Amino acid sequence: MHSPSRCDLGEIDKVRYNDCLALERIMQVTQIIRQKVLIRNLILAAGIFFISLVLGMLFGQDTIEGLMGQLGAILGPLASTGKLTILLFLIIFINNAIKTLGIIFLGILLGLPTLLFIGLNGFILGGLGSALESVNGWRYVIASFVPHGVIEIPVILLAAAFGFTVGMESLKWLIRRESQVKLQLSNGLKVYVRWILPGLAIAAIIEVLVTPLLMGLVNAG
Repeated sequence: MHSPSRCDLGEIDKVRYNDCLALERIMQVTQIIRQKVLIRNLILAAGIFFISLVLGMLFGQDTIEGLMGQLGAILGPLASTGKLTILLFLIIFINNAIKTLGIIFLGILLGLPTLLFIGLNGFILGGLGSALESVNGWRYVIASFVPHGVIEIPVILLAAAFGFTVGMESLKWLIRRESQVKLQLSNGLKVYVRWILPGLAIAAIIEVLVTPLLMGLVNAG
């Protein structure tokens, strides 16, 4: 049973009614994010990411340099077409959109896919940062990651927090305790549509338009 809406069409005009409903939906999503269990799992996701990031910086440089060479071989021929920017945006956005949706819903497997995703991505990012630093210095690394990362990383960690939350509810179901798997999946989907997808789109735009400019400025300096 749905809770009654605070918006009454009989008392306000249609435009104000639609604005009221939109605000009400935003408030509902905000309340979902403020759940104590979700906040704890967000801290857990951030901790795992940070640890794997450090491990990647210490031990992942050689692996990442090989991956960078393969990626350059794939994208190099496309650069001459003049469509690389649009292609990169689509690749980055669609890739992140699919993966973040996956780590929410695959959290049903006790959160293990979510753990693997966050750990692997932190390790890769740390290794890539270390590889870039050894060649171009830390200013270049900051210019390469920070502009879009300040948006992209938090929304990915938010998706991971939902994945862990769903995983915890799945574990409760397995041990015959009261579980809210469907509710948490529904909450995750709402936040995904309202917050995560727009955040990923903005981050992808910054990554293909702003980040390369800042990297060029650092190189020129």
